[in-house]
Order: sequence, then structure tokens, then C-alpha cells
Amino acid sequence: MSWMFKRDPVWKYLQTAQYGGVHGNFSRLSYPTFFPRFEFQDIIPPDDFLTSDEELDSVLFGTLRGHVVGLRYYTGVVNNNEMVALQRDPNNSYDKNAIKVNNVNGNQVGHLKKDLAAALAYIMDNKLAQVEGVVPFGANNAFTMPLHMTLWGKEENRKVVLDQLKKHGFKLGPAPKTFGFSLESGWGSGRAGPSYSMPVHAAVQLTTEQLKTEFDKLFEDLKEDDKTHEMEPAEAIETSLLPHQKQALAWMISRENSKELPPFWEQRSDLYYNTITNFSEKDRPENVHGGILADDMGLGKTLTAIAVILTNFHGGKPLPVERIKKNQLKKECNINSGSMKLGRNNTSEKTDELTKGASALEGSKKTDVERPRTTLIICPLSVLSNWIDQFGQHIKSDVHLNFYVYYGPDRIRDPALLSKQDIVLTTYNILTHDYGMKGDSPLHSIRWLRVILDEGHAIRNPNAQQTKAVLHLEAERKWVLTGTPIQNSLKDLWSLLSFLKLKPFLDREWWHRTIQRPVTMGDEGGLRRLQSLIKNITLRRTKTSKVKGKPVLELPERKVFIQHITLSDEERKIYQSVKNEGRDTIGRYFNEGTVLAHYADVLGLLLRLRQICCHAHLLTNAVSSSVPSGNDTPEELQKKLIRKMKLILSSGSDEECAICLDSLTVPVITHCAHVFCKPCICQVIQNEQPHAKCPLCRNDIHGDNLLECPPEELTCDTEKKSNMEWTSSSKINALMHALIDLRKKNPNIKSLVVSQFTTFLSLIETPLRASGFVFTRLDGSMAQKKRVESIQCFQNTEAGSPTIMLLSLKAGGVGLNLSAASRVFLMDPAWNPAAEDQCFDRCHRLGQKQEVIITKFIVKDSVEENMLKIQNTKRELAAGAFGTKKTNASEVKQAKINEIKTLIDL
Repeated sequence: MSWMFKRDPVWKYLQTAQYGGVHGNFSRLSYPTFFPRFEFQDIIPPDDFLTSDEELDSVLFGTLRGHVVGLRYYTGVVNNNEMVALQRDPNNSYDKNAIKVNNVNGNQVGHLKKDLAAALAYIMDNKLAQVEGVVPFGANNAFTMPLHMTLWGKEENRKVVLDQLKKHGFKLGPAPKTFGFSLESGWGSGRAGPSYSMPVHAAVQLTTEQLKTEFDKLFEDLKEDDKTHEMEPAEAIETSLLPHQKQALAWMISRENSKELPPFWEQRSDLYYNTITNFSEKDRPENVHGGILADDMGLGKTLTAIAVILTNFHGGKPLPVERIKKNQLKKECNINSGSMKLGRNNTSEKTDELTKGASALEGSKKTDVERPRTTLIICPLSVLSNWIDQFGQHIKSDVHLNFYVYYGPDRIRDPALLSKQDIVLTTYNILTHDYGMKGDSPLHSIRWLRVILDEGHAIRNPNAQQTKAVLHLEAERKWVLTGTPIQNSLKDLWSLLSFLKLKPFLDREWWHRTIQRPVTMGDEGGLRRLQSLIKNITLRRTKTSKVKGKPVLELPERKVFIQHITLSDEERKIYQSVKNEGRDTIGRYFNEGTVLAHYADVLGLLLRLRQICCHAHLLTNAVSSSVPSGNDTPEELQKKLIRKMKLILSSGSDEECAICLDSLTVPVITHCAHVFCKPCICQVIQNEQPHAKCPLCRNDIHGDNLLECPPEELTCDTEKKSNMEWTSSSKINALMHALIDLRKKNPNIKSLVVSQFTTFLSLIETPLRASGFVFTRLDGSMAQKKRVESIQCFQNTEAGSPTIMLLSLKAGGVGLNLSAASRVFLMDPAWNPAAEDQCFDRCHRLGQKQEVIITKFIVKDSVEENMLKIQNTKRELAAGAFGTKKTNASEVKQAKINEIKTLIDL
């Protein structure tokens, strides 16, 4: 098929390459393990309001002394003051209570004495406490050595643990008064004796906003002298790099070619010694050839990454590329889901030649055959077209690259072909899908020269199948690109370090004991270690950073205004009646002390109040009627579950399935009231036969108990809405006034209209049409091809192109460049100020030439004003130092209760 591929309409290429989007005909993904995510994600902030994190409730029960025996039978070695891990060994033929003692590398050193193992086995098997050990001295003994243990767990398990130990004649010692966990002073000195210690207070989970600003604070005191060196990119790069991009290029290449020891390792005579865990080994630990490029959104990380690929091949030389002679540049080309030759014709129109896989081999150089050649780039589906676009834009017209987009049902799965490419581009979902086909994943059978994770925080959950798929890739060099390395809490960093293969943090226990727990408990030594680690492997500049006294980016100003709205008498009447009814119910829960047990009801009330602030037509049925109780008849249960599913589906957010992380297709609800795509949950039930568990709450689930919402019920709901006569609302009136006023002053200015409720965006379409506005739309329910069309159409500056984009807050979150817009109207506040900031960054970024003005519509005397108060509290909290606020679990619960009171004026 002869066909010309211009760079602009990328969607045409997508169509031809059978970009199925989420509705393509490749099978859905199956995930045996899942993102723990609160089901009402669109209603409430999952990480700030409700946390299932066990570490939050973890307290120190006390200390215990014992002995490690059997040393002569094992090859593992430890040093004085070295941390060790305790591991149950239930299959031990001599003792069913056996507990192994392993060093940092996972090699067995010995085992616990029989009497102590008998006491601890029950505690460990039933997860009543986490037992951690340190060998204070006597590491050179031949038969036995002492062990100091600390037991951590939930307060409610303390008594069971003490009783179990007492039954076996053991008693916990108190925590030393000097608990400070200062590794620097006592541990590293190598002298014998119990100089270790840990803080007593429970860990507190920092909110997204705290961590966003706190993450930047980590960089404030760090001297960046070694990161201001600049470097010019390879000659094949067409675009001139800005100074901050040349600095990033120099730093990234020095990391890729580094011969240094990794952080916290030093050489002592003929051994390599880890200064955090006091572990030592003969083999030199491998340094990380890569790191985290954590520049703020909109500073051009993609271009920097492309420059690294072309500038640093083997031996510090650029990637060997073929040059195409002018007369060879064709306008026409064969197209297939094959390799893509990036080039342009003489008329400066960028033409990308797609040829069958076989001819891709012609361009590959015969040298360096044994050494890996290919860079694998993994990104979310929403930015796949952006990468294709950027390669076309930033590389010279006569440069031939072997470039393969590994996507769609007809993708070529031949590792021999893939490893001959210069670049292979794929999505997280495709990688995870292939990883699920045990032993049949071509991406996992290749050793890559380099793997680049775009929006790398996608792997922050260590239990998700997506993370496991990424961690099993083999590569010489590894990069994470993300503007938000920490999204919810410090533990988000662990998966990134694990991907970078940074010893000893591959094992989560060492990360938790040496960095995460000390930092969240406000220990300065922990914070210093974290800073030193971050400084070594991360480069971060924000839009306000200065390099050599000059701002990194000269961007036009960004102003944020709050526009207060007064509800009409009719709207206020509805608002007040819903609020009074809800306050009575929730007031009753407060009196009974059961408010956190009735969380769903609270969330439901808050959602309804927020919806009335936008438009009365959004109002959904009460949640309380949808909460299944233990004594419902099957018919009642079915009705309640269907009602609950309809609430979730009509709440207006892009509700997604927790298994495939995509918009729901054929939604079904389980008896434990969680909603998934039918094909996804059926796959889980089939894989986990005969005892399948709900991915979100681990309750038993059964295929026969899945409830589908009858389509006529869903459609009659939407029809009911469409049959209602369209009426405006105070918020819509304010928006339309602003848009019409703006059009009078400057008809060419483009605006984003953002809401969390997609139903609200649909209501706004009516007055936009009536007033003659040309608009486009982007939300999570749209297929990839439609999204690309919508973005390109909006970015187009020609007369008659859309001046307004209706954008759902969630879809506006990743990798979009909407710099054509310079006005943002935020129709409803988000729980999390960081989510709003991310959305504003879509237009306030590299390429923005005009002043950006953001207007937040907030209804006076409403839940929205109270949400702002909570946002401000978060920002104030963020002003405190990292983790210095010591809070225990009961204080955290109290804070949640106070937030609920603030929100509904109790």
C-alpha cells in the first residue's frame, strides 16, 4: 500500500498500525496482584483520607536478646553491628518452627536457637509482628553469636505477642531511652556493643502535597556544582538544546559511563563495605548506569532523552546512524506494523518511512553485533503518539533510524528483529500483557542497551503486575523520567530504586529499615541518607530553579484567581436540604463513635454536595441506601449492589478498573461491592481457582455472584437525564459570561474547561453550541485515536480551530502538551492540590508564549470552600520539615474525623 506519512496527523499512522486503544482486539490484561486502591477514588482522596498502610499503625513492642546458632554449617558472613533478616523455614525437616538468619545478600548465616524459634514462629506465621535483627558483636565466633531483635506491629496485637512470648518464658525488654537510630555515630564505628537504636513513635504517612514540596526541599541544600556542566548533543539532533537540557545531557551521559562505586559503598582493603547495613563482600558492587530525571513537567525531558540515545552509544561515541542521500528521500513509502525509518523529504515535510521488518536490517551496522544496540522506551498509551511526534521533530531529515512501535495485535514478536532496532517504543499495558504470557514475552528475552520509563511513577506500586513486568527487564542502562517521583508517600521511591538495581535496596526490608522508617519518624540520620541517595541518582529542576543565577526557563507569568459563586435561591434550597439530611445521619455516627465505619455514607454525602455546587442534574442517589448489610435478602442485596454500581458509574469521574487500570468495559460488581471490567475479573477468578479473592479487599469471590448492571437500567438513567429539560446553573452562567467576555477581547485565545465530573462537561456542551463556540473534548472514556485527534485539532492555530477544550481532570494528568491554551477554568476543586497543579502544567510549559490565567470557581458557603481550607492545611503542613511531625495512628484517625467535621460544618 502506497501511502504518505506526514508528521502531523499521527492518528492516521496509528489507525494503519492498528492502534486498538483500549478497545483493540488484543486480549485484556490479567493481573494476579493489584493496585490497592480505594473504590470511591473519584469522590475522596485515597491517600489523605483513608489509608490501608500497615506501616502507619506500626509501633515498637520492645526488644529481645537471643542467639544465632549453627554458624559452621553456612557460608554467609556478617560483621559486628550488621543488620540481618529473619526468615521462617516451615519446611525444615528437623524443626517445623525453624527461623533462618540471613545477611543483606540473602545468604544464610545460621538459625535461631530452638526455644526462641518456638516462641517467634507463631508470631511470624500469623503476621502479629515484624521481627528485625542486628548482630551487635561476636561476628567472628565459630559456633554462636548474640542477636538483638526489635518487634514492631499494630497496637491491637501487642497483648497476643507478649502472651505468646511469656508462654515460652521470654519477656520483651523496654525500648532504650536514647532511641535515635543514629547509624552515623554508633554503627559505622565498628566497635562492639548495642549502640543501635530506633525511634519509638509510629510512622506517619505524608500526603501528596506535603511530599511534592518536601521532595523539592530535599534538593534545596544540595550543591549542584557537578550538574551544571553542559554538553552538545550528537550532530543528528536537529533542535537546539536549552542550557538546562545540555546540563541534563552531560549529567546523564556521565551516569551511563560512570566507573564509581554506588552510594553508601566504600572499599576497605580487599573488601567492599556498605556503610548503612555494615555488610561487606569481596565482589565489587555494580554501580547504577542511569538514574531519575525528575525535572518539573514542561521542561522538555523527552528531547533530553532523545539526545542521550543519539549521543551516547558504546565507548562514549554517538549512535552510528545511516545518512540518506537527498535523491533517496521519497514521498511515498510502504507501510506495515514494521520498522519505522524517520526522515523528511526536501520540501521540509517530515515523512516517516515505514517498511517491512526485513528491510530494517539493512540499516543496522555490522559492528558491535555482540553488544546490545537497542533502547526500549515504555510510556503510557496517552503519550505514545507524542514520542513518535518528538522523534520526527527533533532528528535531522537525512538521518535514518530503525524505529519500531511495538503495539497492536499484529506486532512482530521476533526478538532477533527487535534487537536489531535502534529504538523500540511500547506501552506499560503491552509490556504487562506480554509478561503475563509466561515465558513468551519477547521484550523480556532481550538484553537492552537502555530502558527508559516515561512517567516512571507508573511503577510506584511494588505489588502491581505492571511493576513486576518492568522490574524483570534486562538492560545495561536504566532511566526513569517523571516530574513526580513521589506521589503519595516516600515508599513510592522504592520501586524506582528497585528498577535501578541499587544494592542493598533491591530488598524492601533494607529500604524500610534504613531509610523509609527513620525518615517518616523524623530521624535526621535517615533524612541525610535519603538526601545523599537522591543527590547521587537524581537530577531535578523546577520552573523556578536558577542555574548560574538565571532561571531555568523564562516562562510567562502564571496567575491563579478564585472566583466565588453564589447559588440561586432554588439551588441553595436543594443544597441545604441534602446537607441537613446528611448532617443528621453523620451527626448520629459521631455520637455513636462509628463515623469511620460508615465512611461510604460520608463520601456519598460529600459527593452529592459537590455535585449540587456544579449542577443539580448531577445529583446521584444516596450512597447509604446502597451499602449492603449482613442480613439483606438476595433480592435486596442485588438491588443495593446495582444501585451502588450505578452511583459509581454516574459519579462523573473516569472510573477505571483496578485490574487493567483502564476505563470500565462491561462493568460488574462483586458481592463485596467492588466494580471491575467483566473480562478482567473473570480472568482473575479463573486463574485463582478454586479460592479466588477480590483484588481490592481479598474477600472470597465467585463467578456466579458477579452482577452486571442491566444495560436498559443504565441507558434509562442517561435518557432520563437527556429528557430532562436543559437548565443552566450558577457555575455554568459564570463560565459562559467569562468565555463570551474573553471572545470579545481576543477571539483567538484558547481555554481549557476542566472538571472531575464528565457528566458536567456534557451539560456545558449545550450553551457552548448555542453561543457558537468551536470546542473539542478529552476524557478517559475516549479511545487513543480520538484523543490524538482532539489534541492535534486543539493545538492547531489556524482560523476555525477549536478555542475551547473540555477536559476531565484525570485525563489532564499525564504527558499532555496543551500549550495552545493560555486560560484555564477549573469548574470544581480537587481534594488534592497537586492534581490541580499537574493539570495547570499542561499549558504552563515549554512553548507557552502568553501569560497563563487560571480561574477556580468556588461556591460560597459550601463544601467547596471547606475543601479549600483543607488544601491550605496541607500546604501549611508541607512547610514543616520532612517527617518531623510525629503522629500516631489515633492522631491520624482524629485528623480524619476533624476533616469530616470541617467539610460538613459540624
